[in-house]
Amino acid sequence: MLATRWTPPETADQYLEEIAKAERTHGLPRDLLARLIYQESRFRQDIITGQVKSSAGAVGIAQIVPRWHPNVDPLNPVESIHYAARYLKQLRDQFGSYRLALAAYNWGPGNVKKYGTQFDKWPTETKNYVTQIMGDLWGVA
Repeated sequence: MLATRWTPPETADQYLEEIAKAERTHGLPRDLLARLIYQESRFRQDIITGQVKSSAGAVGIAQIVPRWHPNVDPLNPVESIHYAARYLKQLRDQFGSYRLALAAYNWGPGNVKKYGTQFDKWPTETKNYVTQIMGDLWGVA
């Protein structure tokens, strides 16, 4: 993969050491988790603290939906960072690529199992999610 072209915003500074640690622990490419978290929460404190929830009920720094992921406190940033890294690695192992792992993180693994590489079946949000993250990191879509 090409070297990262993305620079985290200053609001990410307090989390970057923990994110890098989680990336190393789970064998993720440098900045992939940081860029995913940026896509999810923009490192905004109102999202990280749970003041703002997504329409799907996702909360916290990594936008975890508690009913689908009951074994993590999504409002604990350190716990969420490590959980998201572990989960993304599991999705990568399950689907065989970061493109599909990112799609599964955003759209759910059941949808990726069902539609896989039928990109025309993916919702626009998921197409944009994957394209933006991969484009920023590696210059590919």
